Amino acid sequence: MTKSVDAITRLFRACEPNEALQPDDQRYVNCDDVRGDNLVQTYVRSLRRADPVKPEVKLFAGHRGVGKTCELNRIKASLEKPQSADNPYRPFHAIYMDATEKLDLNDLDLPDLLTFIAGEVLAQLRTANLPGFDPVSTYLTRVWDEIRGALGSEVVLKEAGVETGFGSLALELKNRPNSRQTLRRAIEMHSTGLLGAVNDMLVTANVKCRRNGCEGLVLIVDGLERLVFRTLEGGTSTHDRLFIERSEQLASLKAHTIYTVPISLFYSPRCAELEQTFGEHNVPVPMIRLHEAEEKAVSPGSPGMRKMWEMIEARCRHARVEVADVFDNADTGRYLCEMTGGHPRHLMMFLQAAMNAVESLPITRAAAEKGVRNYANSLLREVPDEYWPKLRAFATPQSDMPKDEAHQKMLLLLHVFEYMNGSPWYEVNPVIRTLARFQRKGK
Repeated sequence: MTKSVDAITRLFRACEPNEALQPDDQRYVNCDDVRGDNLVQTYVRSLRRADPVKPEVKLFAGHRGVGKTCELNRIKASLEKPQSADNPYRPFHAIYMDATEKLDLNDLDLPDLLTFIAGEVLAQLRTANLPGFDPVSTYLTRVWDEIRGALGSEVVLKEAGVETGFGSLALELKNRPNSRQTLRRAIEMHSTGLLGAVNDMLVTANVKCRRNGCEGLVLIVDGLERLVFRTLEGGTSTHDRLFIERSEQLASLKAHTIYTVPISLFYSPRCAELEQTFGEHNVPVPMIRLHEAEEKAVSPGSPGMRKMWEMIEARCRHARVEVADVFDNADTGRYLCEMTGGHPRHLMMFLQAAMNAVESLPITRAAAEKGVRNYANSLLREVPDEYWPKLRAFATPQSDMPKDEAHQKMLLLLHVFEYMNGSPWYEVNPVIRTLARFQRKGK
């Protein structure tokens, strides 16, 4: 007989922090009203209004764990919504792809990404089975044969056919770092042809989509915001190498495209170059506001705090647990919400850590504090010595963020959070605020 799963285990599983939710998931909570901008609505409107034969390329950024993939799922669902009395727009065919599944985000360059996109588009268009459309063209086959020929006997690919070959090649780039430069050179030699063949496929697919009741294609390339920041030879960075120096190629796909990018790029001195290429003033997905910029303290009844509590309630419903049974008192739950600073993933992490500190529900205040302290100790170990004086400047809300590498990393590593209320403001991660080293003066 199978043993039934107890309440705390059900809730623990319902609070998985790394699971991106679909809009129709029982655990999903819409946070548009406490972020400051409805970016989903803005992106969807822009893509619907754009000329389908003049592709739009958009960038999507935000703090790690703020809910970017959930928002991209909402964009996809909205674009694919069938035409009806309530929706006068024809649907798009959206192709979602997650770069983390098949690419090495520690070492990524354009040949890897272009190969990955080619493989995903080819596979998903094949699965879509558009009437009258074959994604494997003579053009694409010729480019594939040229790339294989350039590899010669140096690297033997497991998949030799064009239909699965590009996906296989992307995995080879990820899994065989010792052969990566050889693979990249072969792809780079034929990158113009590969881009042309992919665009030929996209243009033909767009035409077939429109003939079959769709407005066209939208490509959503997720996961690129996790690209590891490293300074390369010559002073450039891994972020600049892909998104700045190769921006023209990224912007040249013949279909509407959304790329996720590291949030630090939006605060880089080279952000203007991004905007010149992609033609858009970019706004990242901000944190949930637990208070307004001019307020000094978080109110338990603020809209942002109510939204965080709504997230807890949604997880409890999914786990079939009464929220009143989860905490020893409501103040314990509010303490965890406040310590997140409005970061949804941190709420799930703190809930799981606190549950691991007790045998059964309820979560006590001591358990909640222990869950937060685990994260605080990891921050104490990871924050570089030279960052502490800089972080203290964000003890109160700041309206601007310096554009140097250190401050970019503070945003990327969640040492400083960004909020939006018409204009942005920045505050230190509230858990860092609790550390004795942050509270003392000097280094």
